[in-house]
Amino acid sequence: MIFFGWGRRSKTAELEPGRALVRVWGHFHLFWLFRFSWPAGYLLATATEAGWAQQPISPQEGRALDPEGRTDVHLWWRFGLLLPAVGIAFAIFMATVFPEA
Repeated sequence: MIFFGWGRRSKTAELEPGRALVRVWGHFHLFWLFRFSWPAGYLLATATEAGWAQQPISPQEGRALDPEGRTDVHLWWRFGLLLPAVGIAFAIFMATVFPEA
């Protein structure tokens, strides 16, 4: 959508040939720029003859497999929507404290 949207995204890090760690998260955005994301979990993907098999794993196991944080979500993607919210709250505060300005 033009003004807002939501969905799920993933980021993959290859562990070894035939195995990959997939981090999944949900997100909501305004104008594609201001985002708020929340983690939805980890998947361990294994290559098979029929394609990729994915098995959910716990967050502790996911962090243990990715100590460098290759699948981490950037801070702007996690909390970018808070920037305009803080700006609006600051503008309301300033208008309340200095109403004649």
